[in-house]
Amino acid sequence: MTDETDFLDLYAKLRLDPGCSLEDFKQAYRRHVAMWHPDRRRGSRADQLAAARLQRLTAQYGAAMDFHRRHGRLPGASQAARAVDAVPVVPETAVPLHETPRKDTVPPRATQRAVVTRWWLAFAVVAIGGVAWSTWPASEASQGLDGETAEDVAISGGASAPSALKALTLGMMPDEVIGIEGEPTRRADGRWEYGPSWIRFEQGVVVDWYSSPLRRLRTESPRPRS
Repeated sequence: MTDETDFLDLYAKLRLDPGCSLEDFKQAYRRHVAMWHPDRRRGSRADQLAAARLQRLTAQYGAAMDFHRRHGRLPGASQAARAVDAVPVVPETAVPLHETPRKDTVPPRATQRAVVTRWWLAFAVVAIGGVAWSTWPASEASQGLDGETAEDVAISGGASAPSALKALTLGMMPDEVIGIEGEPTRRADGRWEYGPSWIRFEQGVVVDWYSSPLRRLRTESPRPRS
């Protein structure tokens, strides 16, 4: 086992057990990256040490995620962990071979066409709603019907507070950013642009951003707080 794949050392750094869940593993990695990133230690004598530790941690994390993709579990985890992470498959109810469907249970052809039509209409409504939501200004989406922001409603204990809404934070990975902000309008040299706003990545995680008033990102502040 090489230094880059010393998984016991990786678990020790992240203060986790080999049997931890994939979500706990990712969260611990992001916290460690945010703590050791050179941008957070600007002007410190330990800049070179922090960069070296971050590079080693990133390599070990990449090897662990590659192991998970190939084996369906994290390194050192038991086979039971793979069963937990797997998506359960619900078997379809089959008609016994010795039985035939009753004629009155088979819908007429006209009824089948009506069911298909309703499904297509529902799909079209969902698709149109998704497009409209993605183009809706972030400043308007974050306000309630009476002009209160989502943060104001949450503080006041209102039932309409969007509890599922997440905010952009340092250390997030690209797939999490897409889940919050959607696809960027442009990608170039580790920088994603959303109109006049942008997000910068290093080592595969968020290290900086700028939220423009013309197209706000889902953040608590225009720039990251040190």
